[in-house]
Amino acid sequence: MGDPITFLASIPPLQSAIQVHGGGDGMRIKLEIPETEMGNAVELLTMRGVVLRVTVRVSEKREVVSDEEWEW
Repeated sequence: MGDPITFLASIPPLQSAIQVHGGGDGMRIKLEIPETEMGNAVELLTMRGVVLRVTVRVSEKREVVSDEEWEW
């Protein structure tokens, strides 16, 4: 595919945000992406059904206090 995409996101404070499969065959992670980052993240829609190599780094702003404070 094309160039790597980069966007800011967080793991939401939900019990279902990280789910480990009962059979031990993997896990599912949900990401919260603010509206200001949607332009960068929308390309994820074209990446369904393919294997992705994921790299995660903590941003300089380390915490999200609430949904209203997503303006980084």
